[in-house]
Amino acid sequence: MDISCAILAGGASSRMGIDKATMVINGKSLIEHVYDSVKGIFEEIMVISNNTDILNNKKVKVYKDIVPVKSTLTGIVTGLIHSRNPYVFIVACDMPNISDKGIRYILENIRGEDIVIPKVEKGYEPLHAVYKRTCIPYILNLIEKRNFKISNLFSFLSVKILEDNPFFIKDGQSIFININTQEDLLFIKRND
Repeated sequence: MDISCAILAGGASSRMGIDKATMVINGKSLIEHVYDSVKGIFEEIMVISNNTDILNNKKVKVYKDIVPVKSTLTGIVTGLIHSRNPYVFIVACDMPNISDKGIRYILENIRGEDIVIPKVEKGYEPLHAVYKRTCIPYILNLIEKRNFKISNLFSFLSVKILEDNPFFIKDGQSIFININTQEDLLFIKRND
């Protein structure tokens, strides 16, 4: 199946106070950790960011948000519009624990749905999920209405929910851990 990957790196990082994507853990930026995890799986990898030099040492296309609205939905729809494939695996730039097995498990569960999304105890993981280009008009409609909750797409589209699974754990930690605060960063560094 032809699937692209879009790494979202356009968040404001307001809780962190600095650009999370370029923060360094073990000699590599957070976004490089994510890129290195996905490069063996996907032929087409994009970065959605207003910083066009974010991965300047890699041969990766960087796209700016297609609309001037700060929201996760904006990043998702930008990746879908620029993708040359019908499906896009969307992942946040601040998820250093993502795993090859976890990503492949999600991809192997696509059976034509518009969205394939993990759900764990804490809730849905929309920034570690697969979206089909059929989502584009529905996402644009939500953005226009200033309705940025991703789960509001679910009633309009076919959605496969992947309940908690051993593939969602790597080295005893959730693959969905993301870095939002200095405490999160210290936790990752301590357990790395």
